[in-house]
Amino acid sequence: MAEPQRVPAHVGVEDVERLEAETERLREVDYREGGGACRDAAIAHAARHDRLPDVVTAGPLRVRLLVALADLHNVAGWTCFDTGREALAARHWDRALDLAVEAGHHDLQANIHYRVGRMRLHRGRRCEASREFALGLVAARRAGSARAVAVLHANQAWARAGLGDRSGALRLLHLAHDEFSRAPSGPVPGWVRFFDEPDLCGLTGVVLTELARTVDPAQTSAAIDSLTAAVAGYSERMSRSRTFSLVALATNHLVDRDFDQAAEVGERALAAAGSLDSTRVADRLRPLRRLADRHPREPHARTLSDRIAAFGVPA
Repeated sequence: MAEPQRVPAHVGVEDVERLEAETERLREVDYREGGGACRDAAIAHAARHDRLPDVVTAGPLRVRLLVALADLHNVAGWTCFDTGREALAARHWDRALDLAVEAGHHDLQANIHYRVGRMRLHRGRRCEASREFALGLVAARRAGSARAVAVLHANQAWARAGLGDRSGALRLLHLAHDEFSRAPSGPVPGWVRFFDEPDLCGLTGVVLTELARTVDPAQTSAAIDSLTAAVAGYSERMSRSRTFSLVALATNHLVDRDFDQAAEVGERALAAAGSLDSTRVADRLRPLRRLADRHPREPHARTLSDRIAAFGVPA
């Protein structure tokens, strides 16, 4: 992390508001352009403000400051993860969790555990991810946040699907949809705002894709429906999430042996990926290329593999 700067003599509400606003701005850039577009700024911003709690020692302003700073480190950790800096991501999340615990903010604690779990899941460490999601669930239930519980159940389902546990994954996915339907409408914290109807569709499609890939190819039809709805529903600000859904959609078309459709959707995914600064995009494209390479006699599959290779993704 960058070196922290001088501690100011006074911190007021307006300082915390500026911190919150800058964190929201960084979060929006991350969603729209990828973590590489704002990682350095997030790291520097976190370092610049990390000693502000030394100035505000008690009271509601300190609690709000702790939450704001925890959220900033949460964003910094996510941008590091999105760009392959996982050790640095872990350090930011450790700091974020310490701050959120001190503030007594269970909802933010749940979100940090979710993000740590996603990093474990991304590397195929599904049991470790499941343990992190379980810790998040404890915090989410203490917070009384149905939306946070839904996020964590959906990601638990993803982990179980990757392990080939069809019944467990579908049960957890059902719980995620049930909790999401219970979540009240209205404003939600920035750290969980991403999880809306399109994102639930996208994550549902990813879980079903994992099941199709591991144990049950018949899940492709439902996965395609969910992912198609997600792609249509994502706003422009969620460019990375749409790209991930397109990659999963192309995967299902390959599993379903619909090779021309796989190539068409894969081309859309690559076009979208070109505008993102995110190493996770290449990480998601690599299994798609390997799946296409299983069909060397299919011209559309070969074309898709060649296009992914040209994008810079090795086999």
